[in-house]
Amino acid sequence: MKKNLLLFFLLIGLYAQAQNYNNEWINYSRTYYKFKVGATGLYRIGQPVLSAAGITAPAEQFQLWRNGQQVPIYTTVQTGAMGASDYIEFWGERNDGKADLPLYKNADFQLSDKHSLETDTAAYFLTVNPSGGNLRYSNTSFTLPSALPAEPFFMYTVGDYENTRVKINRGYAAVVGEYVLSSAYDQGEGWTSSDIGTGNTRAFVFNALSPYTGAGAPASEVKVNATGNALNARQFEVKVAGTVVGVETMDYFDYKKSISPVAGSLLTAGTFNVDVKNLCATANDRMSVAKVDITYPRQFNFGGANSFEFELAANPAGNYLEISSFTTGGVPPVLYDVTNQKRYTTDISVSPFVRVALDPSATARKLILVSQAPSVPKSILSLQQRNFVNYAANQGNYLIITHPVLMNGPGGTNPVEQYKTYRNSSIGGNHGVTICLIDEIVDQFGFGIKKSPLSVRNFIRWARNTFSEPVKNV
Repeated sequence: MKKNLLLFFLLIGLYAQAQNYNNEWINYSRTYYKFKVGATGLYRIGQPVLSAAGITAPAEQFQLWRNGQQVPIYTTVQTGAMGASDYIEFWGERNDGKADLPLYKNADFQLSDKHSLETDTAAYFLTVNPSGGNLRYSNTSFTLPSALPAEPFFMYTVGDYENTRVKINRGYAAVVGEYVLSSAYDQGEGWTSSDIGTGNTRAFVFNALSPYTGAGAPASEVKVNATGNALNARQFEVKVAGTVVGVETMDYFDYKKSISPVAGSLLTAGTFNVDVKNLCATANDRMSVAKVDITYPRQFNFGGANSFEFELAANPAGNYLEISSFTTGGVPPVLYDVTNQKRYTTDISVSPFVRVALDPSATARKLILVSQAPSVPKSILSLQQRNFVNYAANQGNYLIITHPVLMNGPGGTNPVEQYKTYRNSSIGGNHGVTICLIDEIVDQFGFGIKKSPLSVRNFIRWARNTFSEPVKNV
């Protein structure tokens, strides 16, 4: 976005006050193996794939990273050599907008982090770490209770995220005869619905919520994040199932993150809409919606899914769950306690329930129920070896960031190396030149997220704060 202003943005970004450069997770003495995940789900890396990449480490030494955070994994053997039928299993997530947050002038300007501005594909890095500290899911047994009642509900958040991913909204502008857009990642910028004109309504569809309406049901709420796209005063209205639950003021290019209470009677097991109407009195107004979420108490009915993510509050007594409408494929599903790194093989002996008793937890926890039917886990089929360049040992005051395709000139020449030689010479300025490949910079300083401008910005900031001689030219 705004390619003609990218250089200006990068220069401004050099002075941003941030704590990390995104390369803190790298150990330059290790080899990493990169692979990509474009859809959220359960993934496996089989021993034959590891062997084909030349990896023969014992199971306990594997370590997995995504976006600078270690990812807990499960190995079919806990220690020692892996056989031909063994594998590494983990919950893989596509790339979302969380890594885009540092791009914004103000963190509150990001109206939704559900979708990335660059790519849906996340990069994962597998490595071998003999020193320990490798996150693992441990197989955890349980006994089904004879008297403990099953949990009646859990709090769940669902959104119509596809209808808020129609266009990349350009964000804040000054109107001086024409719209002059902010060159930074400013308020209102990001994925949104299409424009909602004066007097028009945009419907966001919700279905199969399975709300709990019994005794002790907590209150529900709807969240709408919206932005103005024209220089007009306006209000907008939020309806749930045809009932007005909120009216908000959002003038000009301002944005609004609204929260409105929703009566449980409005949430049905069938299909209903959340309608957002532009109430502006001026003709040809424009606004758009970046996120519509409903948080509500849900029954343990998982709607026929073969994988399901949810959360439970802390409970010092543990939890007993009876889950209905989950597609098992005739194989006991596995429940991953991501927070406490436990792995439960559930009980399906009493149809139609998936039953499990969870250990006590002192904190709220993220849980993932996933089928173990053969068709559900996705396979990682290849690994790309990455031996990261340690630029702290390859410093220079003149950085050339380039791509391998530009290094192949006529007759076997290398134009980039030729330019480096020139800039190193007295006639070229006696610079200390370092050539940096963009793919290397993206992997080290941008979590492997292709085309992310954070990679270049973070690298330059890191070089300026790390190199012994100040960086003068890029």
